[in-house]
Amino acid sequence: MLFVPILMQSALLALEAGDVIEKRMALFVSGAPEAPVEAMVMVGEKFWQAGLSMGRASMMLAQGISPDAVMLDTIGDYREIVGENRRRLA
Repeated sequence: MLFVPILMQSALLALEAGDVIEKRMALFVSGAPEAPVEAMVMVGEKFWQAGLSMGRASMMLAQGISPDAVMLDTIGDYREIVGENRRRLA
């Protein structure tokens, strides 16, 4: 069982996502001209990543990979996206 790694990766994802949320909210509150574009990017990436994650998870489960490993892999995918957002918004 991958309980501890899943817990650790989830905690890191939450911390990193909080940083991105803070940066986005500051951008929105500032009224910067790029704020509407960032809002569209934010919503679009959620739908895109959800679709990719569901497809990839389905394929992994069909191959007999354990649900724990699929969950850990999915969290890793989301951490990559959040990391890209952190770098872009820095």
